[in-house]
Amino acid sequence: MKSDYRVRASRFIKSVMPYIENVLFDFSEVEERIAEYNRDHSRKVEVMYGAARIALITSDYVVKWDYDEECARDLGGCMDEYDAYLYAKSKGYDYLLAETSLVVVHGQVFSIMPRIRNIGPTHHKGEINQYLTTDELKWVHEFDRDIHHYNWGIRHGKACIIDYAMTEEVVNRGGW
Repeated sequence: MKSDYRVRASRFIKSVMPYIENVLFDFSEVEERIAEYNRDHSRKVEVMYGAARIALITSDYVVKWDYDEECARDLGGCMDEYDAYLYAKSKGYDYLLAETSLVVVHGQVFSIMPRIRNIGPTHHKGEINQYLTTDELKWVHEFDRDIHHYNWGIRHGKACIIDYAMTEEVVNRGGW
């Protein structure tokens, strides 16, 4: 039986750390080291990055970490996203978000999410508002300040937000 994606992601982080632990804050070096990891382990891990975080994308989970501390502080980082998920859960809207879990390896905080597919305008049949009820849409726009085609995908025929670190709280502390 296949183990939970969070368990497998934690094992993956421990497996990949020897390749990336000395270059965690340099996107191009991470990309090179992951290519080496892929060759050594016959994997197809993809590397993506934004202004604040790097993401390693596997077949069914994603591992993220903050690589630019200043941008993470200004735009939101892994801890902000985790707090945002807990907030959404307390309000009953967590089903709109890809769940995030945290793990610390060698002193570095990583977030783990299930992989959500169908991201980007070529996969959406319109804007996110076409996938949400009026109540959901109102909540999303009050909650998340960075909704665009590449921050949400489709899970089970419904919108699922994958990048929600830039919340109202981040905006209020001067990040946007």
